[in-house]
Amino acid sequence: RDKMVPLLKVLLLQVTLVFGVHSQILRFPTATSVNDYIALKPDFSSIKSGYTVCSWVKPSSSGRDSFCFSYAKGGAHNTLLVGSSRTHCFLSKCQDRYAFSNILLPGNWDYQCLSWKSGDKVRHYINAVEGSLKNNVAVGGSLPLGGTLVIGQDQDKEGGGFVAKQAYSGDLYELNVFKKQLSLAEISELYFRGRCARVNQENVALSWSRILSEARHGNIKDVDDACVASDVSALLSGNC
Repeated sequence: RDKMVPLLKVLLLQVTLVFGVHSQILRFPTATSVNDYIALKPDFSSIKSGYTVCSWVKPSSSGRDSFCFSYAKGGAHNTLLVGSSRTHCFLSKCQDRYAFSNILLPGNWDYQCLSWKSGDKVRHYINAVEGSLKNNVAVGGSLPLGGTLVIGQDQDKEGGGFVAKQAYSGDLYELNVFKKQLSLAEISELYFRGRCARVNQENVALSWSRILSEARHGNIKDVDDACVASDVSALLSGNC
């Protein structure tokens, strides 16, 4: 056993270096401002008539509208808006506004998913429990292509118009956009596999690794997650 520990240490450290992105958390400042965000132009061409946005979230505050995900296209600046407190989703150029009853508690890791399919329902899940739904949202609609996605702010115009009190504060991890409406069974599998599990990329239109590859603005911090760090620590201490 003693001879194997050094080899295991080297192998695990190499895995940590190669797959470090998997363990990377984005931490947004507690003191919110309009300066902290990530902006990108995602390719949503694989999304046809439904999608799901899922993420592990740990907000640092509650009691206000704060938004971690905002997709805007032209004048439709609230095409898709996902928050962490008094969550709202906007679809079809704000013609359908949807307020969720679920409120995420600050300081806790929760798995939040928002799913939509044309002609079906908007569904909102926290930790694989469906908390809210709405029928017949944006029937016949689709997600407009070529828009701007901002992580950490609410866009009041495409690419800008941020308001500090609406900025997200807290941690984000494994935010993925799926190119279909995930079923409860699929969301449950993602949740119960745990925060450290990898997400199968087969149905992913926008991955966490793509988001992490984009430039950060402001004081967003990259934080190593305990998923890999705890394993490394256990090996280095000889407790593995």
